[in-house]
Amino acid sequence: MSATVTPALERNPRPKPLRPFRAGAGGFLLLGTGHLALAAATALGDPNPQQQASSAAMRESSMTLLGLERSTLDIVQGMSLVMALFVIACGLLALTAVRHAPALVERRTAFGWIPLVASLVGLAISVLLLPIPPIVVLTVTTCAFALSLRRATP
Repeated sequence: MSATVTPALERNPRPKPLRPFRAGAGGFLLLGTGHLALAAATALGDPNPQQQASSAAMRESSMTLLGLERSTLDIVQGMSLVMALFVIACGLLALTAVRHAPALVERRTAFGWIPLVASLVGLAISVLLLPIPPIVVLTVTTCAFALSLRRATP
């Protein structure tokens, strides 16, 4: 009985979609943790006169919603931190899910499309409103999720 050695390309003709998907999910983690690190550094640093004036103006402006009064500064900072935590949670959930159920990514399912759409929307918003670092990270995540979908089995 002779064993036939099959070249790697014949055994596995399609590149795996898992690696780029993991890279995209890792990009979400990087984006969220980078944002939290920047927020912490900003909070611990000495503000310049423009930042002090801006913060003072935002503290003076307030909003009451459902009986809770919050300054504009509180709302902006709170939303920013909550969104960073949600991006981190999404990255961790994606990595955990793909580890336990790789077929969600190996086959072209909604699980692969959702992070691609989220990444594209985030990229569009970043291009309009944010500095270069999130634009770069979201460009990479978008490409990674798109490549993962392209490699997936329809």
